Amino acid sequence: MKVRFDFISCCVVALILLGASMGRAGTATDITGLYYTGVNSSGALLAGGSIDPNWTVTYASTNGGNSQNNTYKGPAYVVSSAYIDAGWTQNTTSSKWIVAPGASTAASGGTVNIGGDFLPGNGDTGKNNGIFIYTLAFNIVGTGSGTVTNAISITLTLSADDQYRVYVNPAGNGTSDPTGAATAVGSATNAWNNSTVVTMQNGTNGTGTSGNAIFKIGTNYLSVVVENTNSVTGQSNTTSLNPSGLLVYQVGSASLIDGRPIPEVGTWLPAVGAVMLYGGLVWKRRRRPLSVQRA
Repeated sequence: MKVRFDFISCCVVALILLGASMGRAGTATDITGLYYTGVNSSGALLAGGSIDPNWTVTYASTNGGNSQNNTYKGPAYVVSSAYIDAGWTQNTTSSKWIVAPGASTAASGGTVNIGGDFLPGNGDTGKNNGIFIYTLAFNIVGTGSGTVTNAISITLTLSADDQYRVYVNPAGNGTSDPTGAATAVGSATNAWNNSTVVTMQNGTNGTGTSGNAIFKIGTNYLSVVVENTNSVTGQSNTTSLNPSGLLVYQVGSASLIDGRPIPEVGTWLPAVGAVMLYGGLVWKRRRRPLSVQRA
């Protein structure tokens, strides 16, 4: 009886451990809540000076990360066309530049929070280096929980003034500068007058060993660290304000799950719209005759 009891106990323990392991992993079936910059929750372009409801500046420092400056934290603003810097890439037909709250319309004596693009920042190190982290929360739908084990790929196109680094689910979810504590999935310098493409993918096993990002079932965070350097390398004693901002959009297929596009149309759709669209597609497939399904 003792041998039998030990065997049963081992089986129970194994099942518990298996269940716990399965509980820490999930399979993604959809991605929702990915938005371009400068659009509302329906994907329509916002007017200059409007608050972007999707992108938030979750961290801001005007002294190179030595401390935070709460003046420049909060919902991002859409840059007005009247204040778009002449050297920037152009807004697209589906996205607009955004800027941190507290941005001014001029280097000195301007008005804040009406769509201007002037922020603190001089040099890429030191006491006057401006660091602003723009964060977007998005959702991955699926079965199970924890780390996503099937392959996900998300591609986006970025411009920023002056330079940027992109992170997926950094420690603190963008509330602190992840420099030195996490690996960026993409970066660029002198990024205001050109656009670069960043692809975030978890590889085939979801561990990040064959990709550059780890996704999870539920809420995920995309954080873009923008540094306003005034094109100065190293430290600078200048305290003048300079243009800064972020533009995120997409060309081509935005997101793939297991190599297949997720069920979204056009620009990235809000969560509700994407779920409704996916549900409609499933409903239509179920309504088709069996002979059509087999074809």
